[in-house]
Amino acid sequence: MDAIDILVLLCYLGGLFFNLAGVVGIIRLPDIYCRLHSSSKNTTLGALLIAFGLAIRQFQAGEGPAGLKVLLIAVLVLVVTPIGSHALARAAYQNGAPLSELTVCDQYIESFREQTSSDV
Repeated sequence: MDAIDILVLLCYLGGLFFNLAGVVGIIRLPDIYCRLHSSSKNTTLGALLIAFGLAIRQFQAGEGPAGLKVLLIAVLVLVVTPIGSHALARAAYQNGAPLSELTVCDQYIESFREQTSSDV
């Protein structure tokens, strides 16, 4: 095993770790907002690490265009996943998904009230 193979293996293992941490967060956390936070952060980082490992492997094999496509996919994941999780959390809040009893403060309630009062 040379240094590139070790780097690819570390990327794959890091991606696996973060994806598993995201799954544990989805199972263990109390409400939808915490679950979305855990799943979006961890799985984004996990997917990026796996994609970087795959891109390195493609470049090593002499498949430059395939490596560039994998990097493009990684950029799209980096952009789309946070936007999607934010949209899901906002829709859940607007439809009344309950916060956990452990939630200390709700900083979004003021802007939500202002938005709904201006819509009426």
